[in-house]
Amino acid sequence: MAGLRRILSSAALGVVFSAAFPGTVSGASADAVRGSLPEDHLPALRPILEQALRQSPQLIAAEFDRILAEIRVTSADAARLPGLGGSLNLASNQTAISSNTSSQTRDNGFFYNLGVTQPLFHWRALQNQSVSARLNRLVAERSLDRAARDVGVLVRKAFLSLIVEKARLRAARDGLRVLREELAVTAEKRERGVVAAAVLEGDRLREREVKLEVARLESEFEANRKRFARLAGLAAALEEAQVPDDIPAPRFPAEVAGVMSATVLRDNARSTLEYEIHDLRIRDAQLRINSEKVRLYPKFFAGAGLSLENSTNVNGNTVSQQGVQRKTVNVYAQWNIFDGFATQAAIREAQVSKRTQERLQQAEIEGLLQNIQILERMLRDDAEQVELAAIRHGLAIEARKVAAREAEFGNVPKSELARAGTAILQAETRSLEARAQLLGRWGEFVALTTGEPLLPRTSSRHASEPK
Repeated sequence: MAGLRRILSSAALGVVFSAAFPGTVSGASADAVRGSLPEDHLPALRPILEQALRQSPQLIAAEFDRILAEIRVTSADAARLPGLGGSLNLASNQTAISSNTSSQTRDNGFFYNLGVTQPLFHWRALQNQSVSARLNRLVAERSLDRAARDVGVLVRKAFLSLIVEKARLRAARDGLRVLREELAVTAEKRERGVVAAAVLEGDRLREREVKLEVARLESEFEANRKRFARLAGLAAALEEAQVPDDIPAPRFPAEVAGVMSATVLRDNARSTLEYEIHDLRIRDAQLRINSEKVRLYPKFFAGAGLSLENSTNVNGNTVSQQGVQRKTVNVYAQWNIFDGFATQAAIREAQVSKRTQERLQQAEIEGLLQNIQILERMLRDDAEQVELAAIRHGLAIEARKVAAREAEFGNVPKSELARAGTAILQAETRSLEARAQLLGRWGEFVALTTGEPLLPRTSSRHASEPK
């Protein structure tokens, strides 16, 4: 019941807020989440994120796609502009009557032909073509934003994972150190004949196993640092010292998460990049349908020409030729009356493409909404896990204090104190794992609901319609 009341109160808060301040929910959410993201807790992460959003290989590829889409706008607009063409030649024309070849005439010089053609009325097909190119440019821009969002989520999670890996490696190294100290004690006891040889060999075997595990963790840590550098577009991999040792206790605004989730659910994810991209593609598919429907309609053009041509006149047995200048202005139509049902096929194909885009939009939005709801529930569990891990860490610290007092009195061997120290490192590692999971998931939740926090928030739905 308490969880239900929290959800209902969050939803009600989102409705009241959006009703009082329409169009400002995303901005308010951005203010509310400020200070709670991974880069706010880890200052070293922010410059890496900013560089990743500029130089990540995924974003460079998406930027090239955006540039190509922008170039195609110019190509689409070219069909609506006047076309100018012509020819120029230097010729020597000699003409004679076949029955009297001795009577010849010549005309020498430069001859030219210039023409201008302007499309007048194509039943909006050319305009739809230009609008379609602009919609595809917007799709490329939104795809670039989505790629940036995905890269930001991956970089945050990868950086947090590196911190956890470093903590695991630190705990493993400390465990190996303790085991080697115990092995030295066991070897000394063996020399005095206190323990059997099997006990010494067993400790040596455990030392080799732990040493192998530490070597494996070191190799994986180094490989993951190199993978992180490629993901973020860094010139070189991070050194071990550049990875932070700790993750500060995260601040998870549960009520804000409820408002953000309720807002996205209420408008059916219309504020998300996924919805905008599919909406643009559906509009593009409708434009293609409209263009295909008028394929067999007559197309009207206006033209003008200026030429200097060779003209030949025959009068009986006399031939004369001379240069003639022509000036023409006309309006004409081109009409492809029948194309073997190709137009019908193109219309059906465009209609199927639109239905496919609508179905893809529905499926992706349903998956996105479900993912947002799951993330919100898991975030609440992660916050509880962070608290529990912190308690376990505190208990490990207290246990070491007790072991230290007992060691002073000689009640327990000093090896117990070393084991208690290792237990603190292990508890700290689990605490860091819980914090990293909460922060990584919170960053993903914020990115899905409001977009990448480090990018300016724009929306194609609020931009002017492409012309």
